[in-house]
Amino acid sequence: MKEFSILIVEDDAIISMDIEQRVQKLGHKVVGVVDRAEKAFRAIIEKKPDLILMDINLKGGMDGISIADRLYKDMGTRVIYITAYSDEGMKERADKTNPLGYIVKPIRENELNRVLAAAESELSES
Repeated sequence: MKEFSILIVEDDAIISMDIEQRVQKLGHKVVGVVDRAEKAFRAIIEKKPDLILMDINLKGGMDGISIADRLYKDMGTRVIYITAYSDEGMKERADKTNPLGYIVKPIRENELNRVLAAAESELSES
């Protein structure tokens, strides 16, 4: 599998540390961990990650879907959503941003690896 540079957008410090360790264990590079929309936009422009792992529920003015929607419309950037919820309305909203996948919390390494492999396959086709 290709090594990705990954930005993690997660507002829970313990969960973001766990995700960071799992991503690195799978052989990928974490280029940043941010907890708010404003920081996410800045980090994406500065670090140009290959992939973004985006928590749907973030503290602050914008949720992860709103950020992903803006990224997709403005830059064509796609995300992998991280969520603890499987609310149908939220999924419908998220699907409109053309995500590369979903990972349900608590994150399991095999699921993370599977979603990253699927993202690699989809990105190489586009």
